[in-house]
Amino acid sequence: MTTVHKTRPLIASFTALLALLAAMCCAQPMAQELHPPEVGQAGKDVVWVPTPERLIVRMLQMADTTSADLVVDLGSGDGRIPIAAAKHFGARGLGVEYDETLVQLSIRAAEREGVADRVRFLRQDLFQADLSGASVVALYVSPAIMMRLRPRLLALKPGTRIVSHQFTLDDWEPDESATVESRPAYLWVVPARVQGSWRLSLGADDYELRLQQEYQRLSGFAEAGGKRSPVIAASLRGDAIRFTFVDRNGDPRSFEGELSGAAMQGTAHVYHQPESAWSARRLP
Repeated sequence: MTTVHKTRPLIASFTALLALLAAMCCAQPMAQELHPPEVGQAGKDVVWVPTPERLIVRMLQMADTTSADLVVDLGSGDGRIPIAAAKHFGARGLGVEYDETLVQLSIRAAEREGVADRVRFLRQDLFQADLSGASVVALYVSPAIMMRLRPRLLALKPGTRIVSHQFTLDDWEPDESATVESRPAYLWVVPARVQGSWRLSLGADDYELRLQQEYQRLSGFAEAGGKRSPVIAASLRGDAIRFTFVDRNGDPRSFEGELSGAAMQGTAHVYHQPESAWSARRLP
């Protein structure tokens, strides 16, 4: 009689099962090792302090955020700003964060909030981030980092909105500010570049318009027939421009319009008179 020994296959199967269980047990704690950050936790260039949810919503409202926007948060921490942009405004969000644990926590939070299809998170130095597609940039970083970022922010496409919790851009004054839960928030709209000389046409009249620019603030004069009139109440908000000067008839005339490349056009208003169209071309 031949005896069939089944012990060895059973031992091999049992050993494989133990190995599988051991691997699962080892993997389980690793997946749970992501702990929420602590307030004041130091990072590469920043210290993590969360922005309150109500303030985030107000900042995004100030930026007129819509589903057409890409909101880029530099130093995104636990991802709450890009997630809020997607959840409450339908926008796309991109969080740039150097800390890998925070990036993974952000990805999980986006999945939990049901917006993972509209939000991405990158582990990256915020100074290396690609901002070319951003229509809204969110910040909660130190004043020193704000100043280092300022040249890049000013170079963004006119009309790009920048929102910041707590800190300003020094002498670049905000276009709007708000306070929520005793915390300040600021909005800047990247201004177009209009400094220089322009030939302004208003009906049959031509003026040489000379503008000086400091961020969104404008000054200068309009000249026609050897007479100069100072430009007053002048400002920019992205591509939108406003200014006033006394025309050749002695009437204070207010101008509103938009810049497109080397041209501007819009409407001019004089009190108790119909509005009229104007246009301007940049002079070499």
